[in-house]
Amino acid sequence: MPALNVQERFADDVEFGIKLQTVRAPRKDGRAHCKVGDTLKLYTGMRTKKCRLLRTATVTGIASVRIEGTSMQVNGHYLPSAIYDRDQVEITDNEFAEADGFKSFMEMADWFAENHGLPFEGVVIYWDEL
Repeated sequence: MPALNVQERFADDVEFGIKLQTVRAPRKDGRAHCKVGDTLKLYTGMRTKKCRLLRTATVTGIASVRIEGTSMQVNGHYLPSAIYDRDQVEITDNEFAEADGFKSFMEMADWFAENHGLPFEGVVIYWDEL
């Protein structure tokens, strides 16, 4: 049963079913974090005395993600920019960022630039609602 650690800033949103996805860098050993259908344990504070299980969920989807300074791709498809594509029907980069716990795409891009460097390539893991 895979387990993922969530930063404290996202813990309440995960615990209460507001945040239903996480973006992850590739594992150093090259293995997948999990697969669709896996039961996922989501914690905060793993490997500390403050470790707390937030919830158990079922993985519903996994997609590749690439985050650049001004745009992003999911499964090789650029998400429309909320700034430029106001009449779009797909999820925008801002909506993706908000679903991941950020206020905007620019805040998310800045966070990934600071913590991982850009362009960032990894996966987004989706799980079921409460």
